[in-house]
Amino acid sequence: MIISPPILKTPQGNAGDEQWLASLMPFSSRGGFPIASRMAWHGGQHIEHTDTGAHGEPVRAIADGVVVYKRTPSPDADKKPLAYQGETDNGCVVIKHNTEIGEGPDGQIEYYSIYMHLKEVFVKNKQPVNRKDSLGSVGSCNGKNAIHLEIICDDANLKKIVGRSSGKLDISTDGRDKIIYGDMHFYLPPGTPFYASIASPQAPTGSGAPVHTSTVPLFVTMRFERGKCLLSTRQEDQHQESLYIDVGQEIPEKDNEYEYNLYAKANKLADAFHIAPSATYELLRFGRVINTDHEAPIAPGSIPHWHMVNYPGGQGWVDLNSVEVKKFSDADFPHWMDWTLISDDPTPDSQCNSPTLEKWLLGNTGKKLTKDIVTTAVADPKIQSRLSHAICKFPTEWEKSQLDTRYAWLKQKSDILDEPMTEEKYAEFKAYVEALCFWDEAAIGIDSNHWHLCPRIFISQFRKNCWLSKDELEKVYPNKLIPKMANQTPDELREQYRTHLNKVTRKYIYNSPIKLTHFYGQGAVESGLLTKMVEQSQKQDYINKKGLGLEPRSIASEKDLGHWYGAISEEQDLYYSKEKYNSKGIRITGSYSWLNGNCGDIDAQKFRGRGFKQLTGRSNYAAYWVYRGFLKKINMMTVGGTIMRIRARMLNL
Repeated sequence: MIISPPILKTPQGNAGDEQWLASLMPFSSRGGFPIASRMAWHGGQHIEHTDTGAHGEPVRAIADGVVVYKRTPSPDADKKPLAYQGETDNGCVVIKHNTEIGEGPDGQIEYYSIYMHLKEVFVKNKQPVNRKDSLGSVGSCNGKNAIHLEIICDDANLKKIVGRSSGKLDISTDGRDKIIYGDMHFYLPPGTPFYASIASPQAPTGSGAPVHTSTVPLFVTMRFERGKCLLSTRQEDQHQESLYIDVGQEIPEKDNEYEYNLYAKANKLADAFHIAPSATYELLRFGRVINTDHEAPIAPGSIPHWHMVNYPGGQGWVDLNSVEVKKFSDADFPHWMDWTLISDDPTPDSQCNSPTLEKWLLGNTGKKLTKDIVTTAVADPKIQSRLSHAICKFPTEWEKSQLDTRYAWLKQKSDILDEPMTEEKYAEFKAYVEALCFWDEAAIGIDSNHWHLCPRIFISQFRKNCWLSKDELEKVYPNKLIPKMANQTPDELREQYRTHLNKVTRKYIYNSPIKLTHFYGQGAVESGLLTKMVEQSQKQDYINKKGLGLEPRSIASEKDLGHWYGAISEEQDLYYSKEKYNSKGIRITGSYSWLNGNCGDIDAQKFRGRGFKQLTGRSNYAAYWVYRGFLKKINMMTVGGTIMRIRARMLNL
């Protein structure tokens, strides 16, 4: 999934992704999510236009999709009924997005983005749009230069997106492993021991007796940022149920390049416990082995995963792979990170009568909800943060046929209102809302009572997800650039490798768009846009030192051959063991026979380049086999010693 904000500006300084998003999509006490100042449900977020230049930034599609509804704005934004509390534009675009967030059917999701208060609209109905395409220009809302952005989905897709349909995350078992991204989270049950020190990261237990044993559930988050590994701890507030608070300050690992050194750390851990380093890498990266089909399993409690973390009153070393610890990722929308599914409003109107949200605003004060309390609460940054992680189900505000059902409460006396609306005022308000409504006309295909997610937090959440859908990979490696193949279409070629590539980037690239760009860019060169997963040879004119074109035998599938190309004498190919020239007579490189651990001409061909990032040479193959657990390190050392002795002997001839 690839996603970006609707207004784009270059990040300034060293601002991280979340800071950049916050600057582009700041929260406001007016037009906030999911409630407005009169305790009315508000399904989206108002984003004020802050560009002071002569030409404002356009409103852009947040992701690839198809326009399922567009409305040309009325020219009378400065006249009633639209100018109810100031000039208001009613230009509108709705985009349907189909994408993927992980492996399998549950990773295929559908959601909608709604862009309201556009001054101009540049797209047409049924038009496919790409992420960052211009949809229109920022208009006005109640006299302010702003747009309303909304993210919605139905019940079935909410379950895929969040991993559940209601309630809190189940902490009796590990989280999802087919859909996993972002930060890692660990549930530490009461009774978890903390130690003052450890002998080494490979130590099976802490040094001495525990300095602390937890008495309450604790939740640890492990995140990587620019090479650093940072650990934070949360616990439930003792005075307010379902409110989670930080325990101490975030702790950075002493190794400032912890993430970059994961490979070395994984190898040390693997050596100590005689297991494949590829598996221990996943333990250190995800807190568990997630690629269970291809990696050696690591049972909880069998291999340690030590980190220094906070507990109430201090800090200590804890094994995050101990038997009782459960592991999750951002993909599980942990409730202790403030994610809350709310669908407890029993009324059909637009007034928020959710007991959950009311309790958030009032806390344990015992007071009655009033306009002043709501106004103060929604302006509080801590409450704003909590509200922004609420995922709420309530009816759309854009359905004209249900306006009286939704808004008749505004005519009734309430502690939330200064005074009830008169029939005249209500008629004026209703005409204003009618001019904005589109739901009945659009008929986009989901129920009017649906789930709403805070746009900024939704975008922030899924910018951590680097899983590319079929359509997204096609845009990275477009059909027009892929060389024609006799037995595969470009679609078939990409789909052959897409899941594997996604698993690799999930494991090693983390959530860095820059790293992802380099990975796919360099891989395109190495693999010929997936068409050359083995190093192909060229026929050579060694007299004139010139290449004569592709050797067709070298591209045959070794799976179809039943052996590696060159295993029989008729297939021996001098390209790999001699000098190489292109068709213009330019030298490409020399012989592979004694490079990268190869022991002569046979090895040069046998261990030719293979893969998306081509692995070349006997020693590199052996190192990879050890990393994956196909070959024991002791055997590799023996092979390596033999190679070195043979090379020395040949050089002395």
